Amino acid sequence: MLFLIFVVVTLAEIIVFKMIDISWTSLILLIILTAFVGSNLLRQQGWSTMAKAQKSLSEGRSPAIEMLEGVVILFSGILLITPGFITDGIGLLGLFPWSRSYFINHFLEKNAERVFRKKNSVFINKGENSETKKPNKDETIEGEFWEDK
Repeated sequence: MLFLIFVVVTLAEIIVFKMIDISWTSLILLIILTAFVGSNLLRQQGWSTMAKAQKSLSEGRSPAIEMLEGVVILFSGILLITPGFITDGIGLLGLFPWSRSYFINHFLEKNAERVFRKKNSVFINKGENSETKKPNKDETIEGEFWEDK
């Protein structure tokens, strides 16, 4: 499947290059301009997402959405370094907050049901206030221990 995606995207990029029919100088300048704009947007949006994640953590909230935004930003950066107009366009779309939220919402709509529908998945909270289960002295707890000297 992945091989098929690479072949289709490569063929689409070649078709777009042939359709545009611009000079080599213009093409090189366009590639440099796309790389410059993309790298600046990538840096700015990456730091912005990092700041939002740190703010969420300091407020005691889970930075799950910020982590998904980071994945979209990473994927957008990969698309930007891949040569071609189609990949650059999709990569630039992933760097704008409004389109990034669209990508994340679309991903969650398509995959949330599959994740939460599993019949064999169970969530067990073994917190200190758990009154439903009596502690078992023979229960093994896995973990790591180290002592500072």
